[in-house]
Amino acid sequence: MRSLLSTLCILTIFCTGCKKENTNTIQEEKEIIQLDSLSKEKATIDVLKLSPEASKNLESFEDFQNLKNLVVSMKESNPFYVRKYADSMNLMVQNFKENISEDLKVNTIISRIAVLATESGLLLQLSENKKQDSQKLINANIRLITAYNSLIIQLNELSLAIPENIEKELLRERDILRDSIENPEEDIIEIEE
Repeated sequence: MRSLLSTLCILTIFCTGCKKENTNTIQEEKEIIQLDSLSKEKATIDVLKLSPEASKNLESFEDFQNLKNLVVSMKESNPFYVRKYADSMNLMVQNFKENISEDLKVNTIISRIAVLATESGLLLQLSENKKQDSQKLINANIRLITAYNSLIIQLNELSLAIPENIEKELLRERDILRDSIENPEEDIIEIEE
């Protein structure tokens, strides 16, 4: 009986010792490397601005204004704040994507928004890593700003598209010119001597 009791005590001590060792290992794995909030590191790319026409067209689109403001903030952010605002950026891009107006639902704009959504998702995923690499966060932020700049270029091009009335006028002038080329005899003016 004594040998059974002593064997149980030894097994209990052995199992308890193993559990403590596993707990310590798990705690060590959960440590997250902290980024420096005072770091001077930031993105080295400029944020493009909307043309006056595009700005006027989008001034009442609140989701775009919020997205623009956050991108400008992200450009000036160090890795600590890039990581901190990655989830907000992803949310802003998703809101913009869902609430885009019908006149902006053209293939070029939709594809640029898809790229922007992909880059914000990758930034969010990178920010959730346990081991943070400040250079990877900055590079992901630069790719995000580049995708945003690409969207701005497309929005500017869309706002510079030819309005319908000007297009109709140009088509009418083209038809007149074509008719004059096809019937040159009618346009010759006789000069009296």
